[in-house]
Amino acid sequence: MTKDKAILRAMEDAARKSGYKIRWDKGQFRGGSCTLDGSKLIVLNRHHPTEVHLGVLARALKGVPLQGVSIRKGMRKHVESTIQRYSFE
Repeated sequence: MTKDKAILRAMEDAARKSGYKIRWDKGQFRGGSCTLDGSKLIVLNRHHPTEVHLGVLARALKGVPLQGVSIRKGMRKHVESTIQRYSFE
């Protein structure tokens, strides 16, 4: 597994632990987060590369306090730096 894919998995896990549901779908869309029927949802496009998925997750998690979220050992720093990097887009 590449480093970016490992970070992606850690970010997905953090999003789920923060109350988000994650859907992987195909179609003509960029991906993003929303609230649907009271549930927080992140939709990722299966056709997009890992870098795009990282950006979508980072923007969704930007305002989420991750201090209380259990993130795999050694990955917290990578997750937080990825959120920081993509939050300016």
